Amino acid sequence: MKQLFCISAKKMLFCILGLCGFSLTLSANELVFDPLLTINNSQQGRQLVELYFQAENSPDNTFNTITSMNTSGVFDNNVFYTAVYYRILHNIAVAKSDLDAASQSAEKLFEYGQSQQLDWILAEGLTLKGILAARQGESKQAFDYIEQAIVICESIHYERLLARALNTRGILHSRNLDYEASLSDYQKAISLLDESNQYHFLGRIYSNISVVYSRLKDWQNAIEYNQKAAELLLKDDNISYELLVVLYSNASNLMLQVNDIAAATDFSHKSTVAARQSDNVQLIVNALWTEAELLLQQQHMSQAEPIILECLSLAHGALDPLASKQCLYGLSEVRFSQKNYEQATEYANQLLLDFEDINNQDWLLKTHQLLAQIYQETAQYPEALAHLTTYYEGTQRQLFDKREKQIYELQVKFDAQLQDEKIALLTAENNLKAATLEKKELQEKLWVIVFSGLTIGIALLIHRYTSNKKRISTLRSTNKNLYIQSNKDPLTGLYNRRFVNNFVEHNITKTGVEYYSVLILDCDLFKKINDTHGHDAGDEVLMACATRLQNRIRANDVLARWGGEEFLILLALESDELQQHILERFNQVIADTPVEYSGHSLKVTISIGATKPILSSELVQHWQHYLTLADSALYQAKSHGRNCAFIDGAIIEAS
Repeated sequence: MKQLFCISAKKMLFCILGLCGFSLTLSANELVFDPLLTINNSQQGRQLVELYFQAENSPDNTFNTITSMNTSGVFDNNVFYTAVYYRILHNIAVAKSDLDAASQSAEKLFEYGQSQQLDWILAEGLTLKGILAARQGESKQAFDYIEQAIVICESIHYERLLARALNTRGILHSRNLDYEASLSDYQKAISLLDESNQYHFLGRIYSNISVVYSRLKDWQNAIEYNQKAAELLLKDDNISYELLVVLYSNASNLMLQVNDIAAATDFSHKSTVAARQSDNVQLIVNALWTEAELLLQQQHMSQAEPIILECLSLAHGALDPLASKQCLYGLSEVRFSQKNYEQATEYANQLLLDFEDINNQDWLLKTHQLLAQIYQETAQYPEALAHLTTYYEGTQRQLFDKREKQIYELQVKFDAQLQDEKIALLTAENNLKAATLEKKELQEKLWVIVFSGLTIGIALLIHRYTSNKKRISTLRSTNKNLYIQSNKDPLTGLYNRRFVNNFVEHNITKTGVEYYSVLILDCDLFKKINDTHGHDAGDEVLMACATRLQNRIRANDVLARWGGEEFLILLALESDELQQHILERFNQVIADTPVEYSGHSLKVTISIGATKPILSSELVQHWQHYLTLADSALYQAKSHGRNCAFIDGAIIEAS
């Protein structure tokens, strides 16, 4: 692809074209590019910009106007006008839920960019194709388009489109439960936008951040970001029906979580009204699902059923296939409540295939949980246990694989709840087996007593006693192994995230240590090691780092593998001061000696984010907050060049 010139050449070109009003910000090495600002210096250009922003709310009027302009030759021989024309056609099609037309416009825009050899048009086309793929549940294809668009936008400094692409990638990460990557993309998008005049898009991003926090069960932050989104969007005179529906629906869900049913119901009603006014099938389906989900949460199944059926009848005309699957999930819950277990099971098993097909891990895990409940109710305990285990392990896998800043709350809740459910399922199954065995044993005892006499009966009792004794011993050993598996990382042998969270919540104030500093340590350029030498080499590096760190910590320190290539240390301190040399020794113990693997000497360094010393009691009360501070400090250490530590604003270089 041809890049967009150097600064001086580009300025000359636009002056030749009579577009010297092109909006740019120059520094020594960069140029900020935006075609909408470029065309805004002419009357026809300003009209196009206005149509671009009003297409979502007035698709028919916009289509009539732009068709008339096209007939009169406005777009002839002007690449900017032509590109914006295709972009407006796409917005109109989306507003009217015409997926085929939207896809055609995106493809034409992309092909036009190829014919003109202009990267910014290619990036526009790729972004639209990526958004459409995401809406259709084709997450892998969507990632591919969006990643290509991001690379182009970064190279030509097309920041408005870059923000849009980052927002889309953030949504895809969120659907895959990669909340840290999602929040990172949202924050990068926000940093590219000017809050003074981009209320509309900033509001979208803040709304998406609210969704992430709601999935993390952090209701306070979720409500705060949803309110911030509303404040920004209401500043915009052209707020779309889509955003109104999103805001009201999210607000309804959040109010439900804090048990304000009246407010939740009010917001749900507003969402449905706005959706029906829009006459957009996708928005109506989304609003209906919000209304149905509110009723399902309150166990009002009979009221939810007609709404879900209407949702299903409309969902086939919606852009996003997730809509129909959510409605079917709701219908499965209704049938389960009605004890129609056959249909409930049929729908849920179909949903497993559907959510697997669109790679939506969040809803896939929810469906496993629902199936576990259905099978438990119908006394199919092995099946129930299998789905419950899949649900539990799927959630735990996300915890270990992703560095999610606040996911630990979810994990703590799951620990007790799911273990209790597992025990209940196993107990019920064992009781059923025991009853059958008891009957059989009674019959056997009768025959044994009749034909073999008292001696054989006594021998059998002794045998049973011995067997029970062995089983109790085996169970004790199994429980011990389960504890180790639950609290130790299998690769490094270090404690895991679950252990640390339980330690902080229940035991940290019992250690006698007054102060702790929270350290998050991340292996630098770890992906490069995996990509260059293979994952076995990466495992070798992680084990070597774990051993070296373990040899450096003291008796009262706690070292854990936090997930992926990250470690966490709770550093025990005697005062409220953290000396520089303490952190330097962790950097040095990793960096001083390469890791030997298969004839290669792998140079490994770590970056460290640390908090200032914290009282143990304070750490229990605000654990989430201090994890976030340590994570932010780690980000600063990475930004500073890696192989160093960062403590609340102070960089410590690795010597």
